[in-house]
Amino acid sequence: MGRTPPDRQRAERAGRFAELLALGYLLVTGHRVLARRYRSPVGELDLVVRRGGVIIFCEVKFRQMAGQDGLPSPRQRQRICRAAQDCITRRHISPEFECRIDLIRITPLSLRGGLPLHHLRGAWWCDPA
Repeated sequence: MGRTPPDRQRAERAGRFAELLALGYLLVTGHRVLARRYRSPVGELDLVVRRGGVIIFCEVKFRQMAGQDGLPSPRQRQRICRAAQDCITRRHISPEFECRIDLIRITPLSLRGGLPLHHLRGAWWCDPA
């Protein structure tokens, strides 16, 4: 069963709010924002940031329950990898930079659930094309 439009709108708002929380976290932890919601013909990247000599492509996921890992499906990961490669090419990112893909999972704040933000560095690797 598909989502009804109000459910889809609610999910979209939650996702955008999660991206803002992730962005704030990355800024506070010393990252510099290169792009938000980077769109290419092959996919979209939620956040592209830099910290030192590392370019980080961040996928942000909002999950209702803390136990859900939030990892995208293999097909979604492939699309994100293609979008990251497109970003590297179009923005002329030097090969001297290390690049990685991180996952930032946001869950609702609860007294028992621990921190609502989980940053998984190097969440997956892309196959060289």
